[in-house]
Amino acid sequence: MTTRRRLSGPQRRAQILDVTCRIVVEQGYHAVTIDRVAEECGVTRTVLYQQFESLPGLLVALIDREVERAFTGFREAAARPVPPGEDPFTSALAGVLDAADAAPATWRMFMFPAEGGPPELHERLAQARAVTRSHLQKITGHHADPDLSIRVLHAVADELVRLRLTDPDAYPADRLLAQARRIAQATLGP
Repeated sequence: MTTRRRLSGPQRRAQILDVTCRIVVEQGYHAVTIDRVAEECGVTRTVLYQQFESLPGLLVALIDREVERAFTGFREAAARPVPPGEDPFTSALAGVLDAADAAPATWRMFMFPAEGGPPELHERLAQARAVTRSHLQKITGHHADPDLSIRVLHAVADELVRLRLTDPDAYPADRLLAQARRIAQATLGP
């Protein structure tokens, strides 16, 4: 007979969120049920309800945890000093790629949002877009068409991060950053 290791409340909560995250990333929100998560965690439904009260509560807690992880990575990337000779867009993107490499499941949740997510997912995605555009606004400064520059750079950054998450072997960070550098120069000038 195997004995189960007893986890503290915070450890159990993290375990439940980790299992839920894996299910969402691999199969989508529709695949998450209280019974499935409880079974995969080796706990009863009651334990899940004690931690999260409901399935929507579990999903919102997951989204909030992953948003905080992604925002932490983004803030660290944005705060990095720009190396001499590098443009601020490519420098920040290098940090974002590092953050995505460090927590790919987190970044997949937001770069490839699964259907069936709760409304809070879309609210957090809108907040993330606003934060990203605000950072890009600082980078673009007073260029001839800052709105268009922000939109172009945001689309480029999103696509490059998606490529990295989808196929890191085919899209190593150096390759993506070289392309980002060329696009930043064309968009922002020398």
